[in-house]
Amino acid sequence: MRAARPEWTEYQLPGAGAQALWRRGIQPALVLAAGERRLPLYRHPTPSFDPIGSRAMLVFCARRHGLYANLTRFVSFGPAPQEQSALMEVEATGLAAVAPGKSLSAVYHAFDAAYKHADRAEALNEHHQGGITGYLAREMVATASTATGLEPGMAFAFNPSFAGLKIEDTFLLGPQGLENLTLDPQWPAVSVHGRQRPLWLEVT
Repeated sequence: MRAARPEWTEYQLPGAGAQALWRRGIQPALVLAAGERRLPLYRHPTPSFDPIGSRAMLVFCARRHGLYANLTRFVSFGPAPQEQSALMEVEATGLAAVAPGKSLSAVYHAFDAAYKHADRAEALNEHHQGGITGYLAREMVATASTATGLEPGMAFAFNPSFAGLKIEDTFLLGPQGLENLTLDPQWPAVSVHGRQRPLWLEVT
């Protein structure tokens, strides 16, 4: 992401990312990317030959040793959008609902309430919210009726989104709560309710 340039295409960006993953023995199983033009249009964008322009999103569902991790990151050639803080609050509400004994549907309903609080009720139905991960990129997606109980040792990748914005990491539910398995201490981040969450990488 630090090497990316506005003239790169949406193929070049994930190509460079996939190369970095393979060097580490990680298989990029799903690769999504969108640049300035297509970013507001699609939540789940397969790459194209469009130049990325002033901003871009890169998404990986990647596998090593039979297990998946998933994340989304953004790069911006200039100031990042201000709406990312509102989306982080939506995500924080959903993550706070992840606890042993609760159901996956409880997390979905927490996202529903958070979107409504952010005056973005429609966003809940514009893309799936993620769910349980580990042996597949998504073993089970959260819905309003997913009664599956949450247990320690489960991994989760939620991906709440607005148009042109998304946030995603992979978390493991352990004795101390959620541990972020895809946290990069070198990536710009901000503390949201005590949890480090990724900002957009602003390249000048």
